[in-house]
Amino acid sequence: MRLTSRALRAIRSSGLAFDSLWLLRRVAEEGPRRERLLRYLRLRFTPDTLQRVRALSLPVEERGRLFTAATSFLTVGGICKTTGMGRTRLVDEAIRRRAENFEAIRLLDVGVSDGSASLALLMALPNLREAVLVDRHPQLYARGPAIMRTFLDGEQRLLGIKLLGLYLSLPGRRRIDPSRFERVSTVNPIAAEQYGIREILPFDARRDVLTPPATIVKCANLLNLGYFPGLELRAGVANLGRSVADGGFLCISQNHPQYPDGEAYVVLRRKREILELDEERGGHAALDALAPLPIELTGGHDERGA
Repeated sequence: MRLTSRALRAIRSSGLAFDSLWLLRRVAEEGPRRERLLRYLRLRFTPDTLQRVRALSLPVEERGRLFTAATSFLTVGGICKTTGMGRTRLVDEAIRRRAENFEAIRLLDVGVSDGSASLALLMALPNLREAVLVDRHPQLYARGPAIMRTFLDGEQRLLGIKLLGLYLSLPGRRRIDPSRFERVSTVNPIAAEQYGIREILPFDARRDVLTPPATIVKCANLLNLGYFPGLELRAGVANLGRSVADGGFLCISQNHPQYPDGEAYVVLRRKREILELDEERGGHAALDALAPLPIELTGGHDERGA
């Protein structure tokens, strides 16, 4: 059953991949409806497109827009890297209100893809002392001639192969030496050139813990039942709670048309070794999986300093 499920995910992640900048511009200009159609037709962009966009002689805003569009068509580690500026406005406002109660804020933003969805929040926090942007796959790897390109994910495992205009998703488990591969950064050009964000750090929400902990942890479009089925979601939330300082907040959000405002969020507050509900808006689908609250923070983890 597990093998069949993996095979189906691989098939869904495969498709035509021309890495055409002309087609990418059409995707970026037409908006969500055209994007959904092209996803249905299984159009794919590979990490090569990110490299090509970064090298364009265009204003940084245009390069950033195209970069976000290409990133949103990548599926890495079974997770769609869909992103975009202003995408998490409701949870960002919830964070801003809570940040006012602190003299200085250390922010951890988890699962940021290219970092573009973080930028509005960074500008909205005048007392922000430090922002740590993390993702499980903050860089990708590519090698080979144009007729056959091989790609690795951020953990140096096989991601897929592009043969002429066809992309085959072939996620592997064995690590591959990346020394002969080109490193492909996933940092959006706007984040790099206008905000000074040079890198997104590697971080696995299932097991990694930030030290010292953050005042506020934001996790958008990651902690949901699609990626963390059953008890895995509660365990993932408990692990992220260990990256929150005592008295701080873990803010979990999801964008989906099913929600009244297109976005729902849950805010949990850490009190010593538990996470308790502070606020919820929009009826986040993960609420039932998180019950019963509060959540106790126990168990082992891997610490990540930043």
